[in-house]
Amino acid sequence: MTSLERSKKVQSFWFSLVVVFFFFGFIELLLSVSGFEPAFRYKSYTIPSWMEEMDPVVLEKYQQFVAGQGFVNQDAYAYEPDLRYGYRLKPNYATTVQNYSSIFVVDKLPSWTLISNAEGFRVSSNEPTETEISGRTLYVLGDSSSFGWGVEYEKSYPFLLTEKLNFIAPFNLKNLSLPGFSSFQGKLLWEELGDVKKGDRVILSFGWNDAYSSLQTDRRQFDLRNSLAGKVNWKLKHLLLFRWMRTWGLPRRAVGQEEGSRVPLTQYRRNLEDLVEGILEKGGKPVFVNVCNPVLYHDAAKEIIENKKISFVNFPSALEPYLSTVHDRFPDLFVTYFEAYGEGMEADPMLAFLFPDRCHPNEIGHNLMAEVLFNTIKGEIH
Repeated sequence: MTSLERSKKVQSFWFSLVVVFFFFGFIELLLSVSGFEPAFRYKSYTIPSWMEEMDPVVLEKYQQFVAGQGFVNQDAYAYEPDLRYGYRLKPNYATTVQNYSSIFVVDKLPSWTLISNAEGFRVSSNEPTETEISGRTLYVLGDSSSFGWGVEYEKSYPFLLTEKLNFIAPFNLKNLSLPGFSSFQGKLLWEELGDVKKGDRVILSFGWNDAYSSLQTDRRQFDLRNSLAGKVNWKLKHLLLFRWMRTWGLPRRAVGQEEGSRVPLTQYRRNLEDLVEGILEKGGKPVFVNVCNPVLYHDAAKEIIENKKISFVNFPSALEPYLSTVHDRFPDLFVTYFEAYGEGMEADPMLAFLFPDRCHPNEIGHNLMAEVLFNTIKGEIH
């Protein structure tokens, strides 16, 4: 073969390669400009593609949940994939959510607004660009209950508690809670954003998601994502073209794999201990809010927190003493929930405080949680 023929073949190869890259790059650009957002099909439902980052067991249970309730929660589209945490709330995002976790009340409860800031955390609808005041800060690290799922941000217990604290001393609010987050993700958040100083208060509230069944632990998934090969794979699979191709079929669970917990109990204990010690070392004061945790995780958290001489507040049992007065204190809200639940509230009076899943506080529940927490820590504020 002459050098001229060899040169022509090399040129032809590089030309073909450039054409291929140009072609796929053009498709990627078109998808980006069009605002394309990949989604999977599950039966007759459209599920946002960021959920492929979920453990297969978690995703499988969510699919069953969707099939059972008959719709995908509107707020599911408010999230995007994230290399560090698996997923995050989209930055500078706003949406109004109508549906809840039960088809029976989807049209009977008020809608709620979800607005995020540039960092991807929920903020007030009145002040999307919140300004800090001089003084101390109330940090909140938790899951959907502390995020305020199902209620307006201004009606969530962290916001209401901050308002009460401001009658004693100036406090800013930094709510770093995200639905579905475990203590492992909370610890990652704290390592990145926990700039606590002396006099600050920090609410910790993890457990339910830690105990959730999975094939891989949160730590294992993090390690796989953040290995060298994992980072390269992450970059490639989150090209819009690749994500579009992935929507042709959902990830499937491997046969024969055994289930465990997202965060095993021993790791859960270690995560809480590290969080508490880190807060105390910086001069902050932690409080643990227990919401709907499985018994083993509840007991582990209570032991750790009380051994550190820190306040441990257990919800929703702490709200039970208010049952006899709630209809007088919140008449309009009580009527709203009674009309939504009907005989269900008579059979389960705790629905005065909770949504149908019996875990997420409703607006009354958030009001009373803020009251209980304020009474718990107000004596420590000087």
